[in-house]
Amino acid sequence: MQEIYINLDDSGKLTKKELLSVYGGIVFLSKKEKDKFITQYRSIINDIKCKYCKNKSTCNKKCPEIKNSNIKNSDKRRIMNYIKKYFVVGLIINNQNVYDHIIENKAAKGRFIDYSLRRMIKEIINNQISNHNISENRPLKVVVNIDEQTTKSNGYYNLHDGLVEELKYGISNFNYACIYNPIVFNDLDIKISYQDSGKSYLVQAADLISGTIRRGALNALTNNENINYALDNFINYKIILPWKKAT
Repeated sequence: MQEIYINLDDSGKLTKKELLSVYGGIVFLSKKEKDKFITQYRSIINDIKCKYCKNKSTCNKKCPEIKNSNIKNSDKRRIMNYIKKYFVVGLIINNQNVYDHIIENKAAKGRFIDYSLRRMIKEIINNQISNHNISENRPLKVVVNIDEQTTKSNGYYNLHDGLVEELKYGISNFNYACIYNPIVFNDLDIKISYQDSGKSYLVQAADLISGTIRRGALNALTNNENINYALDNFINYKIILPWKKAT
């Protein structure tokens, strides 16, 4: 069975008070590749984490989690240079283009985020099919690792069943009268794992990625640059939603 591991975290919230909300992550096409990444990533973190301990007497016993919000630029560059050796993905939501009635309603906002994630994951898999890294006619196992705090704050509905429908049966667009065709034509096994970022190097890496994507996208907007061009040297595959401004 073919495998794909998609590891995600968010940066920013879906609110009109913020310009962008972002999901970023890293993709592996085998358990071997995933485990190799974790081994090296852990080594880098273990090499730098003690400098962030406030109480040196407890150093190495309860070092703080390395996050996008607390890491020095020099250490972040070191980690990101390693991360960029793998397949980096991003979902950028232009909050200003999302309908007000979606943002103002908690349930509608949760459904929109759920929809956006399903679209992102489907497009990542479709990209791998197009590049002949995955065959649509062979059995496929999809493992999605995502920060559990992200799900609590945004209230996803049923990401598992939605992905099965997206990938194997096709689905209607959330906002527009469009039908998207299925892309997987054999057995499909989907596992959604909601993880504690303090215990998951995969989610920690996704946190650094999402924060880097959001900062780069915001800088592009500030400098009146094209977001696509600004992030091309970092992201291997990205999707921007909504496709057009809400009216």
